[in-house]
Amino acid sequence: MARRHAPWGKTLRSGAALVSAGALMSVGALGVVRAMAATVTLPILVNVVKSIEVTINTSLNFGTVAITNPDVVGAVRLDPSTSRLSLDGRGGLALAGGTPKAGRIRISGAPFPVNVSLAADTMQISNGVDFMTVSKFNFMTDQAGPRVTITPGGAGSSAFLNIGATLTSRTGQPTGTYTGANTIYANYQ
Repeated sequence: MARRHAPWGKTLRSGAALVSAGALMSVGALGVVRAMAATVTLPILVNVVKSIEVTINTSLNFGTVAITNPDVVGAVRLDPSTSRLSLDGRGGLALAGGTPKAGRIRISGAPFPVNVSLAADTMQISNGVDFMTVSKFNFMTDQAGPRVTITPGGAGSSAFLNIGATLTSRTGQPTGTYTGANTIYANYQ
């Protein structure tokens, strides 16, 4: 075996039985490597529920209102719990008949909390040329607001929600039949 001097001052022996200083340093720097196999079992879970179904039982209907003073902006509020219209007191609109009805939806699904909301808090309905504003949407009561969380239950795991809103006219509001729609979202919490 021949002896050589390493560049950093250590003497090395060359031969098949000896390992070079560079190789020793590499193994020391990497630490101990174990060549063993390992296995683990991964649990897999899923909770399958019935999808949410939303159906319209009753359209939101303000009935018939009369423009009593075309120079005054008027408003009527439809209470979701009673389906009654109330006037704003400005004198621009008056109740003129028809049967006002709060909107009513049925939500069916699993007995888990469902977040229900409307796409627009304020929107316009139109007679094809002119518009009126519908705003202040409320679920269940005048104070509930346009978002609510409910849990379907009972027979068929369903729940009903009433929807009210406020209709506002503009000065010079033309007569006609005004229609529109608002999108309702229902998602499991």
